Amino acid sequence: MHKHLNSLAVLITVLFSLAVPLAMADSAWLIIDAQKQFQYAQQLFEEGQFQRAAEEYDRFLFFFPEAPNRETALFKAGEALLRAGDSMAALQRFGTLIQSGVQTPLLEDAYFMAAESYLMLSNPDQAVSILNTLIGRTERTTVKDRAHVRIAWIHIEQMDWTKAKDILARVSPAGSRDLQVEALESELDRADHLPEKNPKLAGALSIFPGAGQMYTGRYQDGLAALVVNGGLFWAAYESFDNDLNALGGLISIVGLGFYTANIYGAVSSAHKYNQAQKQGFVEQLRQHLVIGAGPLQSAGRSSSDAFSIQWHGAF
Repeated sequence: MHKHLNSLAVLITVLFSLAVPLAMADSAWLIIDAQKQFQYAQQLFEEGQFQRAAEEYDRFLFFFPEAPNRETALFKAGEALLRAGDSMAALQRFGTLIQSGVQTPLLEDAYFMAAESYLMLSNPDQAVSILNTLIGRTERTTVKDRAHVRIAWIHIEQMDWTKAKDILARVSPAGSRDLQVEALESELDRADHLPEKNPKLAGALSIFPGAGQMYTGRYQDGLAALVVNGGLFWAAYESFDNDLNALGGLISIVGLGFYTANIYGAVSSAHKYNQAQKQGFVEQLRQHLVIGAGPLQSAGRSSSDAFSIQWHGAF
């Protein structure tokens, strides 16, 4: 009997020793609900920790797939990834939201953000395509207008002024006023009169070495072409004059190469000059035009109104 009591005491002691750690472990558990998880992701986003924020939004979507703010988390995950520089992953999030077809205020924003993702991936054609898809699906004139202006700006960055003007002509009168489209159209008219150099004329002037480069404003290159070609011409002449025909022939061949390069360089300089003028014009527009595609934080406005165009100062 005494032996059985000892065994029972040992068993109780063992069970008690196991129960205490388990009870302590239970008290240490942290239960995260949907609201806390979403708030944590939001906090990381606001702190600028975009990669971690995207991971927490994804975690929220995995553990709480039926949460009412699921679409918001999906959109914010895409926005965080875009800001973190992962444009492809961001595009996947926005694409998922678009393909879901869920009618949410963020749906139209997702199209704009997907377009920005394509632009970050150096794919402007797809950016234009998805904005055109939005234009075809939305009934809201304000959204159509903003999409048209964004497409026009994409064409401006591609230096295609004609396409940009054609797209801007589709903006409604109210949108043209609100988005100050007339100011942009006026600037595009000026783009047709940017200073330019004629590549053919630059090549023709280069018959006299260096003249073509000087015509395009590349004076150092022009002087170098004149000195090099002039020196080779003089060396070849002296060689032939002293009956050094082999040397003269060799120098002439080398000189012909430099002379041809002089003409090609002048033509190339004219193209570079014209390209620089266009790029400078686009950069000037960038300094006066602010384009945003993110969701509005202020209350009382639909997030699809977030895509904003604003002019800064006069041209």
